Amino acid sequence: MKKAGMLAAFLMIGFSGLWAQQADLAAKLGAYPQMIVYNGKIVTMNDTTFTSNVGTIVQAMAIRDGKILMVGTNAEMRALAGPQTKQIDLKGRTVLPSFIMTHEHPTDWAFLEPQGFRHVLPNDDVIVSRWMPSLPAKDQLSRFEPTVRDAVSKAKPGQWVRVIFNWGPDYEWATEVLDMYGKSIRKEYLDQLSPNNPIIVKDGFIGETGNSKAVEENRKVQAESQAESTPANTSQQAGGMNPDVIGAGEAFQRESPQGGADGQGGGGGVGRPVNPDVMLKGKVPLLAEIMKAQLELWARYGITSFGSGPYAYSNLQALHLLSDRGDMPARFGWAYDGPNWDLDQLRIVAGTVGHGTDYLWLIGARGSGGGCLSVPQKAEFKEKWGNEAPRYTVGERCGNMPGSSGYQRMVNIARSGLRIAAMHSGGDKGIDYVMDAIEEGSKLAGMTPEQIRAKRHAFDHGAGAPRPQQLPRIKNLGIMASQLNTILWETHRGASEIAKEFGLEYTNWVVPRKSVSDAGIMNTFEIDRPLPHKVFFFITKGMNRYNDRDQTVYGPGERTDRVTQLKALTTWGGYYLLREKQLGMLGPGAYADFIVLDRDFLTIPEADIPKTQVLMTVVGGKPIHLGADLAREIGMTPAGPTTWKEPIPEGWEPKPY
Repeated sequence: MKKAGMLAAFLMIGFSGLWAQQADLAAKLGAYPQMIVYNGKIVTMNDTTFTSNVGTIVQAMAIRDGKILMVGTNAEMRALAGPQTKQIDLKGRTVLPSFIMTHEHPTDWAFLEPQGFRHVLPNDDVIVSRWMPSLPAKDQLSRFEPTVRDAVSKAKPGQWVRVIFNWGPDYEWATEVLDMYGKSIRKEYLDQLSPNNPIIVKDGFIGETGNSKAVEENRKVQAESQAESTPANTSQQAGGMNPDVIGAGEAFQRESPQGGADGQGGGGGVGRPVNPDVMLKGKVPLLAEIMKAQLELWARYGITSFGSGPYAYSNLQALHLLSDRGDMPARFGWAYDGPNWDLDQLRIVAGTVGHGTDYLWLIGARGSGGGCLSVPQKAEFKEKWGNEAPRYTVGERCGNMPGSSGYQRMVNIARSGLRIAAMHSGGDKGIDYVMDAIEEGSKLAGMTPEQIRAKRHAFDHGAGAPRPQQLPRIKNLGIMASQLNTILWETHRGASEIAKEFGLEYTNWVVPRKSVSDAGIMNTFEIDRPLPHKVFFFITKGMNRYNDRDQTVYGPGERTDRVTQLKALTTWGGYYLLREKQLGMLGPGAYADFIVLDRDFLTIPEADIPKTQVLMTVVGGKPIHLGADLAREIGMTPAGPTTWKEPIPEGWEPKPY
């Protein structure tokens, strides 16, 4: 008994000494933590290998000045607490690094989905906006004219009007809406409906058609911008754009003789920049608030870092404003997307890769990924469609083939020492040309293989690429592959469309995440649609590759486990954004960006993964989203979109699982 008492006293002295050392350590580190989360299952994701190992799992985490101070046991971390430290008992809940989207367009989604937009602009004082309900295309079209006339009747003279078609919560109307839009929404028709106000109509996605006043306003603003550029140093030419250089519907788009964005809509094409650069010209602070709301909406679902082109100069200015005033609710690695692609300009841009702030920095320049497969279309497909193929077919001809300006752009990017990133691509043949250009430009620059691999060039989407034979070359060049699980679920594009166009066997080339991972190639995650609430659902699409409407598993050999999907969303994404020591993992020195879940992602049945709810999202140690129930439990104030009061237009509510 005496010995037991002595042992207990000895242990107490030992633990007291340990806790004192921990407190001393906090003092030596400069200050006490501002926040400690403890009693959790904190999955650090500090294992970057291509195994199912998630890395270290700890109980607690200490946070100071927006970064993680330490991770460890409950006792170790709580011993660091000072008098003002906020301590949060997680009660066993799972914590993950917050998610990274390596090809995503929140700057576009801000003008498409209504929640963030209406939070900032709840009425029609600035822009008159209307969202069509979720109905079949013919029913949306029957309501379209009355909707436009009503919106125009409420608009002030010269005020912009917008109408957005609806693809449905599961994109069940996408194919028919796109077909209807291309046939029915014409500039002349919009001139009749809105003779005195500029109006644009969205096709349910990024395609936009305007009336004559919208086209005129767009041309005026773009002409002002072009007047400040030297014609010899810009990819834009009078009368339109070279599709090999920028691509229909992409940055700096002007009116197209074929119609709206992506060739739709009868001569009223205006393109993405019309929303921020023209409608909100001179209103960068307001645009910043719209961008902030959209980023908060994505944080609501655990997504807090992005890689993308800004697609308009005003968008970049708005993001800079948010970052400069310390008001960014997410992190944004942006890619240069023109308009100047000459070698000297790119060499200057190359000197800034990786530079910026903790919330906004440059990750590369957008290449030209083509959009073609190396195999021929099926004879029956050609016979059925001829030259009028559906809008999102992949095709056989590449826009980035040698001799095109798109190919030369990529040669210049590689030669300048810049990195290709945030690049749209579709089809394996286009990726062949990307690799050819990287090798050609790097050779001209005198780069070694190690220097080329260090660039981490990347191609995005995985829409028919890579094919298995390309994997050794991709790995040798150090290329990363951003993969789009969304196209395993859609039926108007992706695996469903490639099966019809080329054959079921080629759906193994659509988002081939298992083959890419098995080859030791880091691959990342994207949704590339305004559907952040479906992120956990899309994780399962990568796991099972089951297309619900087609009732088909496309490319069953490319199914993966959940950990592979999770690494794509976290640790590998940090590498894509060139911040692997700060992003995508939880450890000392990393950004304090994490999410608290309502269930254990690692152990729940696959069928329950889509039901996962994010209870709290923290960015830089600050709660961006905090639901009411958890807020009550931990004695904090709810935060983020769950507190917004603005009504969501009919048919645009997130679908629960």
